Amino acid sequence: MATSRKIALLFGAENINAIIGWIALLFVARKMGAEVLGEFSYAMSLVGGFTFIAFFGFRMAHVKRISEGLDLGKCIGTFLSIRLFLISIMLVVFAFFYWLWTAPEIMYGVPFGKEFYDIKTPNLLLFILLYYIIFLAIGVVRATFSGLEQSARVAIPNIVGTTTRSILFIYAAFMVSSGDIKPEKGVLWLAASELIGILIISIISLWYFRDYPISKPDKETFNSYKLFAFPVAAASIFGVLKQYLDKIFIGIFWAATDVGLYFGVQRIAIFIGTMALAIEEMLLPSVSKLHSKKGTEKIKSLIYDTERYVAMVCIPIVAMTVVWSSEIIEVFISREFLPATRILQLLALAALIRVVNRPWSIALRGSDRPDLTSMINIFSSIINILLMIILIPKEIPHLGLSNLPGLGGEGAALAVLISELILSISLRIMCYSYLELKPQIHFFVQIFVAIIVGLGMWQIQMAVSVDRWYELFLFSALGGFLYVFVLAAAGAFTMKDFQFFWNTMNPKAMTSYVGDELKRK
Repeated sequence: MATSRKIALLFGAENINAIIGWIALLFVARKMGAEVLGEFSYAMSLVGGFTFIAFFGFRMAHVKRISEGLDLGKCIGTFLSIRLFLISIMLVVFAFFYWLWTAPEIMYGVPFGKEFYDIKTPNLLLFILLYYIIFLAIGVVRATFSGLEQSARVAIPNIVGTTTRSILFIYAAFMVSSGDIKPEKGVLWLAASELIGILIISIISLWYFRDYPISKPDKETFNSYKLFAFPVAAASIFGVLKQYLDKIFIGIFWAATDVGLYFGVQRIAIFIGTMALAIEEMLLPSVSKLHSKKGTEKIKSLIYDTERYVAMVCIPIVAMTVVWSSEIIEVFISREFLPATRILQLLALAALIRVVNRPWSIALRGSDRPDLTSMINIFSSIINILLMIILIPKEIPHLGLSNLPGLGGEGAALAVLISELILSISLRIMCYSYLELKPQIHFFVQIFVAIIVGLGMWQIQMAVSVDRWYELFLFSALGGFLYVFVLAAAGAFTMKDFQFFWNTMNPKAMTSYVGDELKRK
């Protein structure tokens, strides 16, 4: 129950963040337009693509070693030293590529970076670079909280920082729409807002962190980190790149507006993806503890229960998102983003697969088999990149490729979905082979029920015009109720399940837990 409450707290907090961010995005999209949003998201992705250098699997190693009971002070000191060193390397690499992008003529009389560096706003990358430096540095603190299963200390700073950033986003949107500032200055406002938001998160996180020990790193602790991190380093690199490559490729082969359309609807899929983050933060320490105590059967039970309850929450959300995708875009963003309807549907399905994959991935990593997850992730990431290269552009003259599908954002979303499916199948094969974890029938029952209910709601969607947020919520709630009702009729949702959700989300118990955790140690 403790683990489920921690996951629920993080999931709830991240959804609050997503809602607040969504409101801000609504104003930015409607007041600034897809082109401005596209330049901002492309710049964020362009710089963010370099952050893989600062990971190399050491964050996961930090969470696991802390959860296993290694000396906290030495763990923090070791991870901090590693992270600062890797940030320094990242800055050197970024500086080199920035020089290549902006140099007058490098190769064959053609500016090397013309197709990559398409940022019109001066100083935009500087703000974004500062944001990522702080984000990566404070990541040491946040990973420590995760390793200690202190979800409240992760959640509270996020909510405050996200709220501040969103208010600044909305202010910038109104300033641009009123003509008080030019669009290019509005883009800088967005970047500055991100920077201020992460600064606030850092200040609050450091306040909670003030009594934690930081000891001098030693060789033994570093070797234990290296032993876990190196097998997953390549997968960690590809995992970070996957977050940004879709938008980078769209920006290279299409226009800023197309990036904006993709980014706008991608934020909606974040609602589903937040569950994956919550599972990652809290389930890995729990599985690691059980593994260190040889609790194999308890690990199996925990993984099965996690997948079942996560799927029970996320499947109906995704089904309703797919059915009402155009209405969601029109109500919560703007009509300008309706061309991205298919993208939203594909990304929602990909997010669902990513979420239900996460318990199986953690089962392997928490059981000291990060090499297996690394191999699977590398394979699926390579497939993802290859599919993007094939599906996104109309042509790639430098490679002699023409008459390509040219699907743009839809191609990127399709590539993400296919790669997640491949990852899902591979994970389950590995978990069965090495941990004797078998796919459970309940998952397929939940999918079948969702398809039946979804088809029914699709008939309603075709017959009824929905253009108000409360109408959308009403029909979505109806779909969710029907889903639970059919599950119950099939014996796949019991009173025990209801009591589990009630006890997990009990406001009094949750408030008490948060208060206890935030007390000074």
